[in-house]
Amino acid sequence: MNDPRSIIEARKYGEIRCAVVSEMTNDMSRVLGKFGLTPDASMLVQHSRESAFAILRELLWKDMAYEGECMPKSQAEEIANHLLQQHSIPESKFFSNGDWSKRESWYPLTESTFDAGLIVSGSNGTYFCIWFQDED
Repeated sequence: MNDPRSIIEARKYGEIRCAVVSEMTNDMSRVLGKFGLTPDASMLVQHSRESAFAILRELLWKDMAYEGECMPKSQAEEIANHLLQQHSIPESKFFSNGDWSKRESWYPLTESTFDAGLIVSGSNGTYFCIWFQDED
């Protein structure tokens, strides 16, 4: 699943943004702004690769408002694995606005009722973002 459209079609519910940007200053607030998110890095939580996978799998698998299944869990795991392999390197850092895999509190970065996602630092100042938004 290289094409973001195929991910959007597979999930079907809510809104998804998927992008790669370049930001050479390593300023996470600027990175957030480039993704169209609230440019406040203090709202980000750094995660391990394992935690990032769990967050991404959960967001692909179930909608945020009602926990309805958006796609089979196995498909969500496959997509999450592929995205992390494609957009991370051993030195990558992983950021989200909480820990959606545990459905714990989060810091909203959009105007939506629910929003969460993952930002991955790559090499040479590149960042990958996949962000999900749902309404109640």
